[in-house]
Amino acid sequence: MIKKSVSAPREEWLDGLRGVAALIVAWFHLTVGKIATPYRSFWDSPASENRYFFQIAPFRIIFAGNAMVNIFFVVSGYSISIGLIKLRNEGSLPDFYRRLTSSVVRRMFRLCFPVAILMLTSHSLYYAGLYTMIYEGNQGCPGAKPWSSPIPHIQCLVRSFVAVINLENNHNVTLNSHLWTIPVEIRNSFYVYFALLGLSTVSETVRLLAVGILCMRSWWNGTPDSLAFFAGLLFAEISASGSRKHENPPLKNRAAMNRITIFIHYSIFVLGIYFLCLPPPVRPEGPEDATFSADWSFLGMAPRLPWWDWETTMHTCHTLGAIAAVNSIRLLPRLRAPFESRAAQYLGHISFGLYLCHQTVYRVVLHWSLHWMSVIATGISYFDAHPQGRWDIVFVAWVLSIPLIATVLWLVSRSMVKSVDQRSVRIGHYMEKVLSGH
Repeated sequence: MIKKSVSAPREEWLDGLRGVAALIVAWFHLTVGKIATPYRSFWDSPASENRYFFQIAPFRIIFAGNAMVNIFFVVSGYSISIGLIKLRNEGSLPDFYRRLTSSVVRRMFRLCFPVAILMLTSHSLYYAGLYTMIYEGNQGCPGAKPWSSPIPHIQCLVRSFVAVINLENNHNVTLNSHLWTIPVEIRNSFYVYFALLGLSTVSETVRLLAVGILCMRSWWNGTPDSLAFFAGLLFAEISASGSRKHENPPLKNRAAMNRITIFIHYSIFVLGIYFLCLPPPVRPEGPEDATFSADWSFLGMAPRLPWWDWETTMHTCHTLGAIAAVNSIRLLPRLRAPFESRAAQYLGHISFGLYLCHQTVYRVVLHWSLHWMSVIATGISYFDAHPQGRWDIVFVAWVLSIPLIATVLWLVSRSMVKSVDQRSVRIGHYMEKVLSGH
């Protein structure tokens, strides 16, 4: 008798966690460079300008935007593999191989189509002179000026998209610097798919051991993005393994765990939050290495590997924090509950659009809003008040601007999801049929 495959219920907390992380990234890019104190260490000097509660964990998490991408990577590694693993464990290898090849094709279009639309929109707005935040130095599109020759703009647009699909180069993304994550997502998704294919017929023990070795190897090599994806794959393998053994993963019944186990999981979660909240080190102008604040004192007991630079060290620690936090949330219902709420689920629904569009919205709206809100409220421009240190006017401008910018960003993100993101899923299915000859 052939068993009918029953699709597993969607793990909603993944969407909620992704949505909250996207919101923190958007807040980070809105405030970084504008508000300095939250992005310094609690222990920095002088003490009179620091020692604020929001500079320490867990409160600092709302400013930990540079660590949230590691949450994305762990969640992506888990979400793209869990369905395939469960299908493989049902014993239907032909269906598993078919779904795997389908996922590879659709993943590429799912990520690249919305990015292409965003890039075209951003460059059109830039050409039309609607960007109010000016790029400095070699950032943005050097040589491309609004309402001038379109050739430099077209060249810059082409370079932008080539940078996204060039999986070995994740830096030259011109007007949308945050899109460095897209080639990382594509590259490491392929790593996960390849691991699933190569380990599809080995025993469960060998499979778990092999994925664990891939995690350790990624850590050793100083490639934290791959470490995050393989950790997500490892969690998916463990979850599917527990499900097949008629356990209740992720542990829905709290009574199944003793108090010591619960305490350990919560302790790991707290440690993960601390690592996610670690402030960036102070980077000198010259060739000297960056200076790590007292928050990083554990490096004295567990020093970084000699071939890691300061940036690799920072991203690796943030990745370890993301791995610890995601695994604890996966296992503990009380930690999952906030991410299964309606608000978090809605954020998850618009998270991709929010992540893609937020910098373009800021470039167009932020300076315009700060100027006019301060003029309307005080009669003085924000850009006159800020150099003079008139912080009351600066504060009023920000308080009035944030709701306006948030509303515009919400409308744009929702529109992006409805008109582009969901359509990219259909395009992926269509291209799969075309490429397979069906």
